[in-house]
Amino acid sequence: MIRKKLISICIALAVCAVSMPISAKGAGIISNTNYVSQQPKIYDNIKFEVITYNSAPEALIKAIDTYKDTEGFVYYLDSTSNNLYVAIMLGEKPTGGYNIKVDSVKDADGKANILVKEAGPDKNELLNQMVTYPYTIIKTQVSSPNISVKNSSGKVYDLLSDKKDDGNLIIGSSFVLGQLKDIYTTNDFIFLEIQNGNNESELFYVNNNDEWKNKLKNLKLNSNVSVQYALGTPQKYDEKSAFPLSKINLPVDINCLKDKNWQDLKSYSNVISNKQWKVYFNQQLKEESVNDSNVYVTDSNGNIIPTAVHLLEDKKSISITPYKPYELGQNYYIFITNKVNGTDNSVLKGFRMNFQIMDSFIIK
Repeated sequence: MIRKKLISICIALAVCAVSMPISAKGAGIISNTNYVSQQPKIYDNIKFEVITYNSAPEALIKAIDTYKDTEGFVYYLDSTSNNLYVAIMLGEKPTGGYNIKVDSVKDADGKANILVKEAGPDKNELLNQMVTYPYTIIKTQVSSPNISVKNSSGKVYDLLSDKKDDGNLIIGSSFVLGQLKDIYTTNDFIFLEIQNGNNESELFYVNNNDEWKNKLKNLKLNSNVSVQYALGTPQKYDEKSAFPLSKINLPVDINCLKDKNWQDLKSYSNVISNKQWKVYFNQQLKEESVNDSNVYVTDSNGNIIPTAVHLLEDKKSISITPYKPYELGQNYYIFITNKVNGTDNSVLKGFRMNFQIMDSFIIK
């Protein structure tokens, strides 16, 4: 009993720890293969609507409350409807009279470029003499949460959940590892029953459409899977609540953990459980090649650990952030496949990095 209590305290403390980035030395790009140059980007206007605070998803409301005093943006993607909710904040202001609005949302090869306009108080306006936190919230539809927010002067707004050192950086998402026990179908939804590591059943759902039927058709009952899901609107099946499923993965071949075809980077031990890794390269990378299919994390059994993978502003760095803390004392592997390419069409060799999470925290 004492051991169980200690572990639960350690996890809570780990979530609050500061995550320091590391540089993966030797993670360079090998220029030995050329590809056809990238096609020009096509920009299309995307329809959007401004919504109220009370109309926003609960996860986004929590994010707004957390980051309202800081300039930047937060978002929430409902994977079942592809509705993207974005809140852009001006941060803390000394008086009233400040506001921000979205002028346009444009799609560039799957990336949502949001243009905003800021306004300050009029010189002759009688102002409310109290601190305010101006923001705006929009709802739109995109295929992925790849977002850029700028104002008319070209100033870039930061994604605030990447800037705070407050533990789990991913808002509104989580995952579970387990076995696929059953699949249930209704007119509107497909429900998947997953038995987790505690032998408890959890339900997740997707829309009953051809796209999801095709994704799920090769799944076999009792297969080990990792399920990434959104903390969005639950649905009911047989009086049980189900969360919207974002992605489901089968384990990788466990032989790849020791396969000599991968170049091993420096391994790390005693790593905090909510570690956000930053891997640096010596050339700029193609944005479309950096995703959670080409860069991924597994545990020592080959189970995919869902992570948020982002190409950072310098285009030479990748951040890898877990949707929930890693298990204490466990070994994990980061894989960066050769499908990650440089902007000059150079090819990256496949890299692998092992890291071990600390066993526990010592409270002094």
